Amino acid sequence: HVYQWRVGKADGLNRGSLTTVCVPQLLSVGFPGGMATETPVVLPFRGNQFSFSLTCKEKPQDTPLADLAAVIFGRDGQVLDVVHPNKLSALMGAVCSGRDSSIWPENCQSVPGDDVIHVFPKKMDPAAEAIALVVSAPQCPGKVLDLGSAPLLDFVVTFSEPGDPGTQSRINRDLKACTRRLLEDGKGGSMVACVAYLDQPGWTVRFDLAGSPHPSWSMMVPEMKAAILRVKTEAGVALDACQAIEGQPQDETTILGFSRVYEDRSLDEAASVRLPEPTQVSKLRLDVAWKFWNPKKEPEEEMEGVNVEFAIKFFDGNGEEILSAGTGEREVDGVVVGRPDPSEAGDEEEKEEEEKEEEEDEEGEGEEEDVLDENGEPVLNEDGEPVKKPKKEKPPPPPEPAEDPYEFKQRDVAFITLKDLPKEVRSFIVLITNYEEAGFKPIKHAGIKLWDISKGEEQARPLMDYGHISKFEMEEKVTQVALLKVYKEYDDSAWNLWREAARDKGVRTLEEWVHGDPNAIKDALKAALAKHKAYKAKLAEREQAEEEEDEEHPPPELRTYKWRYSVPALVMGGGSLDEAEHDIKNNLLNYDGPLKANEARNYDCARVQFSGEVQDTFFGTYAGDLKCGPGIYCFATSAFYAGDFKGGKREGRGIHLMPDGGIYEGELANDRFHGQGQYRYPDGSVYTGSWAVGKKDGPGMYWDIAKGCMRGNWSKGVLKGHAVYDQPAMHYEGEFVRGVPAGPCQFTIALNRTLDMPKFAASHILDNKPVLKAPAEYSIPPGSGAEPELDEEGQPIEDSDKPPLPTLATGYEGLGFKSSGLPEAVDEIVFPPPEATPVPIPGVPQFKIPPPGVPTFQVPGGIIPAPAPAPAPAAEAPPTQA
Repeated sequence: HVYQWRVGKADGLNRGSLTTVCVPQLLSVGFPGGMATETPVVLPFRGNQFSFSLTCKEKPQDTPLADLAAVIFGRDGQVLDVVHPNKLSALMGAVCSGRDSSIWPENCQSVPGDDVIHVFPKKMDPAAEAIALVVSAPQCPGKVLDLGSAPLLDFVVTFSEPGDPGTQSRINRDLKACTRRLLEDGKGGSMVACVAYLDQPGWTVRFDLAGSPHPSWSMMVPEMKAAILRVKTEAGVALDACQAIEGQPQDETTILGFSRVYEDRSLDEAASVRLPEPTQVSKLRLDVAWKFWNPKKEPEEEMEGVNVEFAIKFFDGNGEEILSAGTGEREVDGVVVGRPDPSEAGDEEEKEEEEKEEEEDEEGEGEEEDVLDENGEPVLNEDGEPVKKPKKEKPPPPPEPAEDPYEFKQRDVAFITLKDLPKEVRSFIVLITNYEEAGFKPIKHAGIKLWDISKGEEQARPLMDYGHISKFEMEEKVTQVALLKVYKEYDDSAWNLWREAARDKGVRTLEEWVHGDPNAIKDALKAALAKHKAYKAKLAEREQAEEEEDEEHPPPELRTYKWRYSVPALVMGGGSLDEAEHDIKNNLLNYDGPLKANEARNYDCARVQFSGEVQDTFFGTYAGDLKCGPGIYCFATSAFYAGDFKGGKREGRGIHLMPDGGIYEGELANDRFHGQGQYRYPDGSVYTGSWAVGKKDGPGMYWDIAKGCMRGNWSKGVLKGHAVYDQPAMHYEGEFVRGVPAGPCQFTIALNRTLDMPKFAASHILDNKPVLKAPAEYSIPPGSGAEPELDEEGQPIEDSDKPPLPTLATGYEGLGFKSSGLPEAVDEIVFPPPEATPVPIPGVPQFKIPPPGVPTFQVPGGIIPAPAPAPAPAAEAPPTQA
């Protein structure tokens, strides 16, 4: 029989409520819902391996919403090394990630989990004393992510007894149960799951569960040190690291450099992490490094097929390169590559060390010395010759230290002053290249670090740190890697529109917002339109002033923006940057999100800024390289759309705001209004009904600014066939041809519905029911109502032989009217008629009937005027004539 020992906890006198847990879980976790014992777990002495695993996905194909990092602290209380998603090993392989089995030591035992970190105690550096295991929710610019976003957070410590590696013991902890408390405290970005520490003679694990609002271990140095101190205060183990931390001044602003692939952040936000006040970045330092795979220890200058360089390429809004700096170009506007005054001290020190080594070698190879007796006289051998001391043998060279594949071997540095860049610069990218035949095959590691040095290098703060690890033979065709992109995100972009709206409403995802409150969406679109109009007004003023441009002090950019950076990690081939133009322009410059060369874009939070002096922008979902799903599109023409996309087109349901203020709500297909929808015109009129290919088509209802309601059928945007028109004082029924009345009709006039009529007069007319109905007929020139022929683009072809159709544009010239009978008294009618209520459209707020400012008239209630503010005093009106 398979069994386990369990311990039960009764809930007071309620015998029916008994919670039981297995003993190993009790020792490390405690009872669910509270009473955690937090007893440290002592791992087997002389064990070869213990592992930490995190499971955060329900299905293998799901995107992980959390990751795991191991931060190793030395006995001095400082960070010694780290394993994280972009750095898969530390301390020469003593700690490594489960993401790549090729870096595992021999006999490493596999452990299940979405993110796994293995520790090999016998390989551990003696200086290492504690490991903080941190679970973090990666930040995403397009949605609010925290530890509560992951469907699972199962954390497991796995170990095996010495001599029995095949049998693994596991201690589980459901971290998801802890996230609610952390989220309530505003600390749901990351969590110190546990601290593993060296408590002689072996390692011990203590669960900590302290949270932080920050999305990365690199921003949690104070929290991790506090967790190590709790090993002393709560577990009673006085580590050397604890004493060192207690003796150090605690700096709550400390952060370390680290970036995930595809990370995207504001420079100002990244520099302000943990600072008491926000800061603004004005100057950057860029450190560039690469390291060769060189088993033969050849001098780098003699390696075949190697000519590694770095470049910073600056582009305008049209994707055209306007500046370049780097290995070849050392100084351009706003950029200085290399230190201003190269230090010669380093060269002199190296020369002195070489001379010292040569002198030591010469001493070791000098003449042999005589052996002296106690009186200082030479000792003679049998032949009477002095006995010589044996020559000093040159000590063997020390073994070469094992190479760290992630070593940051700095090659160059660049300083970028943002305000001194040409104002045409919209973005710049940093590339490391080797266009020679070998490509990236001989490059083991290439990386960059970005620093904020706005307050001087002595106060430099890390912004990003990312490296590319070569796959050796797989990288022979790789010749260039784009590691960093820095760009202007304009305040009127689609992404900023969503961010401001979501921040105000507490919305977590784009889909939640797009499919949420339509009134909130309209308010956000209208606010964006107002900003766009203000920008265009300023632009027109500048053009009208025709000021001469001052080359030394050009006018400031009118559109407001913030500098952001992203980590594209885009690997490309080709013998030059020009050969990668497609990836550069279409993916790297215009697109922000996960991407790979020659692969389709698939991302639910993609941001696109298209080419142009004022660019269209998009924020939403890409699938198969096309816009698909919820999204926001901002047009350079000052139009805005929030809704669904399919196959790269606006399709589904959405809200479309026009530059003139007109707004459409409803269904779309192939970038056109199609299906059921409602359009509110800038003048206040509203159409509700059917649409086809962008035009009114089918049954619909139109409320105009004359307080009237037209009901009928539209075809290709114009009224056609039988229609009914109602106003407070009139009812009309008749035929229409291409939007013009033509054919028999009937007018019903309600003389008692004049709003400015005195009350007594209105009552008198109401009693006598002066409602008249009269037949009539409209006529149009023969042949003018025929449908025009269309060209290939669907536009009407003008026919000079056909008489023009009378329209409003022509003052209805040619439209005939005649009365076809005498009027007759009829019963009173109700306004608005019951039929004037539009059919409800899903997702579109119900149109209020009647519209604001339109009165109602009911029998026997009489006139019910619309609410209106009190009019200003005016002269007395003349008597009303019958």
